[in-house]
Amino acid sequence: MARQKGIIKLKGTIGDITFYKTQDGHLAREKGGIDANRIKSDPAFQRTRENGSEFGRAGKAGKVLRTAMRALLLNSADGRMVSRLTQQMVKVIQADLINERGLRNVIDGEAELLAGFEFNIRGKLGTSLFALMWEQ
Repeated sequence: MARQKGIIKLKGTIGDITFYKTQDGHLAREKGGIDANRIKSDPAFQRTRENGSEFGRAGKAGKVLRTAMRALLLNSADGRMVSRLTQQMVKVIQADLINERGLRNVIDGEAELLAGFEFNIRGKLGTSLFALMWEQ
């Protein structure tokens, strides 16, 4: 991933290069990858489809949780909380020993893996909300 330096900072796409801004600064990346239709149908990408399916479930489960707790998270979550929560949800899904790979889900996974999750990595409270939930 390239970093933009200099006075002029670009946003948008020029040719096959996309310029964008993140909290890490102004970045640029080249367009690339494999055709979506090939990923959807080629048997060589079966594992990719399985991983994508589980990642999608993890993202949706994280969104359901964030929506349920929106009032609590309004001023307390850090900028990378969504990606950290999704990452942890993927671990919960991967702990599902009942369903086959690609069909695993949060319900049959180990939700206890969320214990200790901090919604704001910079402002730890000592005891996370999930730890309190599992004590009861």
